[in-house]
Amino acid sequence: MKNKPFNSLNDYFVRYFFTDKGGEKVLLDFINAVMISANMKTFKAVEILNPFNLKKNYSDKETIVDVKCITKNGTIVIIEVQLSGNSRFPERILYYWSTNYSKLLKKGEGYEDLTPVISINLLNFNLNKKDSNVHSCYMIYDTKNKRLLTDHLQIHIIELKKFKFKDKSLTKDLNYWLGFFTTKNMEEYMSEIVKEKPIMEEAHKRYNNFIRSRLMMSEYEKKEIYQYDKQIMLKDERREGIKEGMKKGKLEGLKEGRISEQISMATAMKKDGADINLISKYTGLSIDEIKKL
Repeated sequence: MKNKPFNSLNDYFVRYFFTDKGGEKVLLDFINAVMISANMKTFKAVEILNPFNLKKNYSDKETIVDVKCITKNGTIVIIEVQLSGNSRFPERILYYWSTNYSKLLKKGEGYEDLTPVISINLLNFNLNKKDSNVHSCYMIYDTKNKRLLTDHLQIHIIELKKFKFKDKSLTKDLNYWLGFFTTKNMEEYMSEIVKEKPIMEEAHKRYNNFIRSRLMMSEYEKKEIYQYDKQIMLKDERREGIKEGMKKGKLEGLKEGRISEQISMATAMKKDGADINLISKYTGLSIDEIKKL
């Protein structure tokens, strides 16, 4: 583990980085970088709703979302980092969004009390292989005139496998942040961008605080091992699935081949006027099957 590059997408690190005491500054800057890249309104302040707690997170295995905060105007922002997934992942994103949206109303409140929920998803896999877009933003529009139904649903999907630093389709700020989450040499990367983006000095400080903590690095490594084992298990399952499919396909092919031979043989014997019982005996076909030929 020590010889491997630091993984900034480790969910334990992400929770600490954005939600530990003082994380509001870097969190706000990251959220606004995503908003600006999608031509959306930015925010002036955020309040963290699931603050990082070392003792609580020490034995925490799973959480619904990695980061949850509320802006000054009441908009909820949830952030999730996902290292692996499949074609059904959009349904998972929508489910998490709906879970958070449905909790906004308290007893006695009306629909006018609802506020937008923004879902930001950092994916370390390609969800849509048909295009090269790193950042996609989804909302609810009328399919004919593109009129927006409501701004209460906003889903951002960032596919990091497609990201290359200084991507022209992204704003400068989002480039900096995605570079932070994908760099293989954090110290070198930080020394280059701190001069251009001052907030990264705070990001660098938080990173250093994390790697200097034995307890947090221990949990970080546990998460890395868990994720590695999960990936190996998935690869083994895929490999076994392919083998089983090939085996099944081969058996099905042999079966179809035998049936084809039986039918050809029965057809030829029938043309020669052979007794139907004899045809059945030598081909293995039933009398009803032979009569239909």
